[in-house]
Amino acid sequence: MPVSPLALSTCWHADRTTDGAALLRQAADLGFSSVELSHNTRFNLWPGILAERQSIKAPRIDVLHNFCPVPVELLRPHPNAYEFSDPRPAARRLAERHSIATLEAAATVGARFVVLHLGSAGPRHIADPLESLALQGQLGTRTFVRQKISTIRTLEKAFHETWPRVEEILLRLGEKASSLGLRLGLECREDPREIPPDDFWDFLLARLPAPTFGYWHDFGHAAGKHWLGFLDHAQHLRRLAPRIIGVHLHDYHPEKGDHLPLGHGSIPFRDLLPLIPSETHFSLELSPDVSADDVRASLSWWNQNRISPS
Repeated sequence: MPVSPLALSTCWHADRTTDGAALLRQAADLGFSSVELSHNTRFNLWPGILAERQSIKAPRIDVLHNFCPVPVELLRPHPNAYEFSDPRPAARRLAERHSIATLEAAATVGARFVVLHLGSAGPRHIADPLESLALQGQLGTRTFVRQKISTIRTLEKAFHETWPRVEEILLRLGEKASSLGLRLGLECREDPREIPPDDFWDFLLARLPAPTFGYWHDFGHAAGKHWLGFLDHAQHLRRLAPRIIGVHLHDYHPEKGDHLPLGHGSIPFRDLLPLIPSETHFSLELSPDVSADDVRASLSWWNQNRISPS
């Protein structure tokens, strides 16, 4: 299993404070030696974060999740507020500009990674009928399979049409990241319309140079897609292992959703974690609804179950 220490994503508690120093201190008080600054890190938290990180007791800031800090014009934090895939040039320029701002913020706090969402392609809510069928117990039926095949064909066509404008921006961001000594983690997403379709990760990563670009695995998102038959979780990890640089760790249950504490869902972590390279970064990404006790319990689970590779 992996031996990396576990970071805490501030998506769990950033919305509950206006003090950036307190944000970092709470993570340290819970036992975390490093954090991921999530996409809900508002500008009013930034001065406290910069001040507190000078403390010898402050957790390291290893990761920023785009967009971070939150662009001031947004009424609420949202990682997909601007998309590289947007057909409107002005919107793509905003996505690139705010991503560059995230890279510069990451360099300022000494982070190593920035997590990116790549955009979307295809009709909204295209997977909703599949989820409904699955919850009705129709996984694997003819109706389900026909619907899944139709959905995949639609999404793959939309991806091919959208990818060139996404790639153009990513390559420029890669140059900026490289100059700042940062690595870009391209995250797998829970919504099948967010790119790339999972069969196209190899294509995408082949076009984006390592070590600047890498794959960022999200356990909950992948588990949801595994449930719907969009991917085989273990096979997916084996295939992409050479390019995995980071992980969002949380549990998943078909009826409860994701971002659950570890052990509260249905993910077979003991089978899947050994497939992750030992040098990979891990961030615990929990819902704000999770209790502090369950955050501590998830960290304890990690510390008890991680072992050195044989």
